[in-house]
Amino acid sequence: MVTITARKNMSQDDVFELYTSGDTELYTDYDQLYSSILNSDYCISVIDDDQLIGLIRSSGDGNYNQYIAEIVMHAGYPTHGIGSKLLDAYLTAAADVRKIYILSHEHYRTSFSRTWLQYKGFKLIAENDNIILYLLDREIKY
Repeated sequence: MVTITARKNMSQDDVFELYTSGDTELYTDYDQLYSSILNSDYCISVIDDDQLIGLIRSSGDGNYNQYIAEIVMHAGYPTHGIGSKLLDAYLTAAADVRKIYILSHEHYRTSFSRTWLQYKGFKLIAENDNIILYLLDREIKY
């Protein structure tokens, strides 16, 4: 059964399995990555039975700006709609945050990713050979 949670109760082994499920290794220091996840302002994860299959995390000031560090999906779960559910849960949890940025190196350059993020309300605001930056700017009345 697939569940989405804001609890940061995943183990370091769960994190390692998720982040190494694809073709490329995203990190080399998994102790530091695990600490970063636990210290993120927002962390939403997707669990299938007891397996961590997705994670989104961000940090920022909690009110005006949040920076999504990454949206990671287990390589064994493509095209299941889990990424959309994960991002929707994150956007609900961060409902009081006005500006949400996604800064990425390569993962959001594909036409699918661009279309998906635009559908979710993000706008591409900057791109060069090294980075790509998206922004969701919401009108929030404080």
